[in-house]
Amino acid sequence: MSTSTPKRLIRLVRPTTIDGVGIISVRVRTKTTYYTIREIRCDIGGRGFAVHRLGLGELYHVRVGAAEDCSCECLGFLRHGHCRHVLGLLALVRRGLL
Repeated sequence: MSTSTPKRLIRLVRPTTIDGVGIISVRVRTKTTYYTIREIRCDIGGRGFAVHRLGLGELYHVRVGAAEDCSCECLGFLRHGHCRHVLGLLALVRRGLL
């Protein structure tokens, strides 16, 4: 059994529309999870996003930018200092999709 990090794939399913809401999917191994995203005001550095996991009602406030400007409210980030939400949004921002 490999202990390496599983491959993740993030995809912009629906770009943000006039209401500011878009949809992304995050795939880890064979499981795909969908989220709505909406950019929100962030006064402390980086760009802020409200990320809502569809189906479970979980809402995370995610901040992306320079390394010191990244944060997320999810348990993964709080425990490990990184998470799929930050990494995924960073990838989309760097590709010019957000």
